[in-house]
Amino acid sequence: MPIVIALIFLAFVFSYYPFREKLQFDSDEGLNLMRSMLVVLGHPLYSEVSSDQPPLFTHLLAILFRMVGFEVNPARLLVLLFSTLLVWSCVQFLQLTWGKLVAILFLPLVIMAPEYLRLSTSVMIGVPSIALAGLSMLFVMLWHQQRKDLWLVLSGFALALSVLTKLFTGFLAPIFLIGITGAMYFDGKEEGFSWEILRPALLWSVCFTSLGIVLGSILVGPSNLESIIFPHVAAPTTEWLQGEGYTIDTRLQAARPLLLLAFLGVLFAIYKRNWLALYPLAWAVVAYTLFSFYSPVFYHHQLLVTIPATMLAAAAVGEGLLSLFRLRQLSELTRFQNALGAGALIVLVLACASYLPVLDTQLMNSPRISDFTLRATPGKLKVIRALNEHIDQTNWIMTDMPMYAFRVQRPVPPSLATFSSKRLATGALTDEDILAAMREYQPEQVLMARFEIPALEEYLQENYTLIFYVEYFRLFLRNDLAPVAE
Repeated sequence: MPIVIALIFLAFVFSYYPFREKLQFDSDEGLNLMRSMLVVLGHPLYSEVSSDQPPLFTHLLAILFRMVGFEVNPARLLVLLFSTLLVWSCVQFLQLTWGKLVAILFLPLVIMAPEYLRLSTSVMIGVPSIALAGLSMLFVMLWHQQRKDLWLVLSGFALALSVLTKLFTGFLAPIFLIGITGAMYFDGKEEGFSWEILRPALLWSVCFTSLGIVLGSILVGPSNLESIIFPHVAAPTTEWLQGEGYTIDTRLQAARPLLLLAFLGVLFAIYKRNWLALYPLAWAVVAYTLFSFYSPVFYHHQLLVTIPATMLAAAAVGEGLLSLFRLRQLSELTRFQNALGAGALIVLVLACASYLPVLDTQLMNSPRISDFTLRATPGKLKVIRALNEHIDQTNWIMTDMPMYAFRVQRPVPPSLATFSSKRLATGALTDEDILAAMREYQPEQVLMARFEIPALEEYLQENYTLIFYVEYFRLFLRNDLAPVAE
């Protein structure tokens, strides 16, 4: 059944969510696509291609591009497949710990979860990383039920791959280790302490760290670790990236009905002593706590809280329905379990009233399966056409919106592949770095939309001609290629 539910999710999103004709969901899409494009073109990651993220997803995209060419939608489908894996892992976990009804209910709840469909079809690394983390949690749960070392090995490997996709799932390692060690302790509590209690946790740790170190050494290298870690460590000290809009509480505002359902699911778990449900609870609580002390928090970070919360919410709704089915007379509503179930169903109605109109709006423009064209503002489509007018003369495009360079299949200077607000704000990317890349690669076209950098503006005035200006996009052509005014 979990496979069927996951395939239903895949078919639903592919058929009804309008992602194939979307020009760009997020500027991070362009960063991820461009890094992989440059790797395919022979530029090594980190030593030439700038990146502030772990390497696994970049290399997976590079493999995909070698097979299908530089296209956006195959990359989005790859992320959708990761999202399908995440749905399967959560459904399998819920079926084995709560039953089939709760597993089924996870599907509509996750579809309604804020930002989930968007992030399931965006070329961003959050969903792939969380999918591998969810798979790791499933394997830990299977070890609890079967006590086979194979599940510990697979769990450690899966979380290592998750961290090599995006670092933010690393906090799950101590949660899993505590859960594994705690289970062994309670199993042998009557016999007293034995080193055998620590063996499963040690096995998991060896698998996690060994794969992480081996692949990390091959794909990253010790000398490049700073480029991955520094921007994220320095970001909380950067005033530009602080403020109310960058907090976890702000990001979770839309998820409040879901979180309330999750809280009721926790009460059900405690009441029924379903201790394996503590894994999603610990995941959500620790993620929220860590983000409470960290800023900036971007909208995709909320999935670290909302995905495990959705699992608990499904448990609350499932137990609420079962309580309703068992209800024989209204007086039984005074019982704790039945009252809790009634509360869960009431909150479900409120959640649906909040989420379904948003979902309906998202699904209004049903995508075409074939013969699709880009849907965007007229100005953004003009940018693509303007870039193409001089594409035959263009080897490099310098831009802070690399999706547009990728759409016309031209690379950016490798050192500017990650032209992001975080790198600029933390000093990982400086004015001198930008000017050095401009002088080295002498890009024929420069497209600026997000940032105004004084040193770059001066360089553009001297060496480039502004040929196109629409919305917030400015397109420059190198002076030797610009048409001469009569």
